[in-house]
Amino acid sequence: MNINRRKFIYLAGISTLLATLPTWATSPNQKLAPALFVGHGTPLNAFTTNEFTQQWDNLSKVIKKPKAILMVSAHWETVVPTVSTSVKPSMIYDFGGFPDFMYEAQYPAPGAPKIAQNLSVKFNNKILTDEERGLDHGAWSVLSKLFPNADVPVFQFSLARSLSPIDHFLLAQEIGELRKEGVMIIGSGNIVHNIPNARRDSQMGRREIVHEWAKNFDETVVSKIDSGDFKALANYQKFGRDAMMSVPTPEHFLPLLYVLGSVKREEQAKYYAQGFQSGSFSMRSVFFS
Repeated sequence: MNINRRKFIYLAGISTLLATLPTWATSPNQKLAPALFVGHGTPLNAFTTNEFTQQWDNLSKVIKKPKAILMVSAHWETVVPTVSTSVKPSMIYDFGGFPDFMYEAQYPAPGAPKIAQNLSVKFNNKILTDEERGLDHGAWSVLSKLFPNADVPVFQFSLARSLSPIDHFLLAQEIGELRKEGVMIIGSGNIVHNIPNARRDSQMGRREIVHEWAKNFDETVVSKIDSGDFKALANYQKFGRDAMMSVPTPEHFLPLLYVLGSVKREEQAKYYAQGFQSGSFSMRSVFFS
């Protein structure tokens, strides 16, 4: 069987599951754990104080401590959906060219293997498990600010390259039911993330200029969120050049879909860390509670 046929069979299985899975039990007054998207920017943000990390500090004061955290980071991509089941997640220093002290950082949060394994079972093991996966910098750089005591169990969910944005959104709607069990969903990426453009700007001495396409797309995303039209953002490519420049590759945008897929239309968004870092990176965070 060739790889394309295996992919087709796998995706058909996921689609069937999404269509047939029962709604997880809940009550009208049941409270949901928070959901949060964080624009994480450079890994240096974990070690510095600036206008954006100060907003992360503000966020840390309003988040009620959850039972566990499911982290969807831009920096863990796999072929098919995978969840980490590590008991003690290790540190992953997935960056280069930074000061030596950054490679000695520790965030000793425990894992949540039982919750992660149960998630895989719910999907008839179509979601794979990885007991070796640690925390990448998209996870620990943010968590070290939001939960500095590292006292909340954390497990990660991968971004599957075999899925389309709408597939990710539909999958998020099912995974988001974990909020009913006290599991906070955190997506870590950036709404606007264009590294090649940032490099060109740096070479031309205009790194801090925020481009119109970046501002336009950031504002479009806010408009769709405020109107409750979350599904439209799973088709972000339809927003033309602004979207293509802001999301030249999908991995930093997809974590937002996992957050939006987990929330209800009536939940109100609160925005933190609004603004741009290095001109081509939106640092906007979106909080639902």
